Amino acid sequence: MKTKHSVSLTYIKISLGILLTLLGACGQRQEKPAQANTNAPAPTPVPTILTQDMVVDTLTAYGQAHPNDTLVLISTPKGDIKIRLYKDTPLHRANFVRLANYGFFDKTVFFRVEKDFMIQGGRSDFQTMKIGSYKIPAEIKPHYFHKRGAVGMARYGDDQNPERMSSNKDFYIVQGHKLPDYELQANIKEFNLNLTPAQKRVYRTQGGAPNLDQTFTVIGEVIDGIEVVDSIAAVPVDQTKWPINDVGMKVKVIR
Repeated sequence: MKTKHSVSLTYIKISLGILLTLLGACGQRQEKPAQANTNAPAPTPVPTILTQDMVVDTLTAYGQAHPNDTLVLISTPKGDIKIRLYKDTPLHRANFVRLANYGFFDKTVFFRVEKDFMIQGGRSDFQTMKIGSYKIPAEIKPHYFHKRGAVGMARYGDDQNPERMSSNKDFYIVQGHKLPDYELQANIKEFNLNLTPAQKRVYRTQGGAPNLDQTFTVIGEVIDGIEVVDSIAAVPVDQTKWPINDVGMKVKVIR
């Protein structure tokens, strides 16, 4: 998926001065050294910058350390969206939980919005946290499909990315639309889809985006707040599909 790239990084360096005691005149008692300020805020933790050869081991270990973290709350100016992450896409779940716990998404926005299709987030012009340029190995499962409310990870096309590895940060939520049978059959033929009868029924009655099926990793689904997705999908956008007024987010793991 085509996105804007404008991420800058800075490090904050904190230096501690050495406090020297002052000696008084002859015969006077020496003053006590000044005490350190114990109320100073602790520095914000930052994630280890991952390289591609570290991804599988690091995310596997993180997932094992957070085995029950599957519920995530995305708070936006339009309202809250609660999503459930799937456990059988473990690398993607661990990556999303890890970034959420570090506060990475809190300085990002929904930067691509296409009404009746999807909303995509995970970038902004103001994000400074450095995470590395790694990609996540594909975890495409046939039983997960792009129904309305599905959550997936974006990726570059097959020509640049034949392994279909996912972006480390760009996620999308499907809004979609109900597909009449002729449109659904056209998608099945064009994209060579193998859908179950139940999946076809969901596309007809609830809607979704079958053109993404079996080529992108679906990592979870909206369990509350789909109307917020509809509201974000309706905002005015520029020629690149970026909302005219940024729609930011706060992302919190709530288990």
